[in-house]
Amino acid sequence: MERDQVISITKLVSYLLIIGGIVILSATIMYFLTAPISWLSYIGIISGGIMLNIGGAAIFLIKKLKLDIKSK
Repeated sequence: MERDQVISITKLVSYLLIIGGIVILSATIMYFLTAPISWLSYIGIISGGIMLNIGGAAIFLIKKLKLDIKSK
């Protein structure tokens, strides 16, 4: 694979991780509102936060290292 393809796939996966993290955190908040707190809600918060942070860090590093694909 070429460099541009790898960077675009990495950006896509990063954005999907961010969206997935937001969805999991939102679902966990809705779960908090409707059910008593259990161990499942802690797992939702931890996994959603980790997904959100990994996706955000990957996007930050792509921009910081200037790996972003320039528009032609």
